[in-house]
Amino acid sequence: MDEIWINIPSGKVHGMQAGAGPLVLALHGWSQRNGWHTWQPLLPPLAEAGYRAISVDMPGWGASPPLPAGQLHTESAVPVVVELLEALGVDAATLMGKSWGGGVALQTALDHPQRVANLILTAPAFKRLDRLGEIRQPVLLAWAEDDPVIPIRFARDYVMNVPQIALVTYETGGHSAAPKNAADFAPRAIAFLQQGNDD
Repeated sequence: MDEIWINIPSGKVHGMQAGAGPLVLALHGWSQRNGWHTWQPLLPPLAEAGYRAISVDMPGWGASPPLPAGQLHTESAVPVVVELLEALGVDAATLMGKSWGGGVALQTALDHPQRVANLILTAPAFKRLDRLGEIRQPVLLAWAEDDPVIPIRFARDYVMNVPQIALVTYETGGHSAAPKNAADFAPRAIAFLQQGNDD
């Protein structure tokens, strides 16, 4: 993995990247314990499978300085994601999000559907459940039965409303089901992405 600094109109964003190919942009959760390292276990296998996997510290987290406007929220993070995609030279990418980052990924998919090819989510924190039926991108969703932050019962809302979705559940993993179960989840994520390319 290599360190990367991405210059965007709003500022500069730190991250780590691995591999080359179609872009998978990974977004972390809200607490300051989160950062690019949230998705570290997924980066090498995605790279080996032929993807350019980049996990970022969103502005105000990790090594990325905050934006002049202050702390990001879901809606204000969406333009940052679009700026990142533009700075990385891609029209569309797979967004991979945990908790708050999953909510940002979903909101980006709603606001800029042409920018989002697929969604890989783990326990997304998304308040607009009434809009899940508008998500047209294929979604791979991971949730842990022992998640203490967003209980797994909320996965039902996604499965019942998102048109194209596959749910993977784990007994353990807490609020980080996908990265904590990377040995099992990474091959599933790769198969999910490759299936999309075959359609």
